[in-house]
Amino acid sequence: MVFYPVMNEACRVYAEGIAVKAADLNIEGVMGMGFPPYRGGIMFWGDSVGSKYIYERLNEWSNLYGDFFKPCDYLAQRAALGAPLSSALDQAKSRL
Repeated sequence: MVFYPVMNEACRVYAEGIAVKAADLNIEGVMGMGFPPYRGGIMFWGDSVGSKYIYERLNEWSNLYGDFFKPCDYLAQRAALGAPLSSALDQAKSRL
C-alpha cells in the first residue's frame, strides 16, 4: 500500500514531461529515495506488477479513503490499454 501512491506520482511526473524516460525515474528511485535496487526501480517494479492492477488498487482505495489514492490520468490510460507504464511517450523534451 506504500508503493502505490509513489507509483502514481512517478506516473504523473513521467506524463508531465519532468522525466524524459522511465529509466530516469528508476535511477532516481534507487539513488534518490532509497527504492530497493533489487526491485529495479519504481517504473520497472510498476511494470512487473502491472498497470491495470495498480490502477484497480488505487481506485479502490480512493473510494474507501479519499483522493490521496486517486489514480492519475496517465495511469488510467495505461491500465485501459493494458500497456506498460514505462513505454515511450510522444514527447521528446523534458520540462526541466
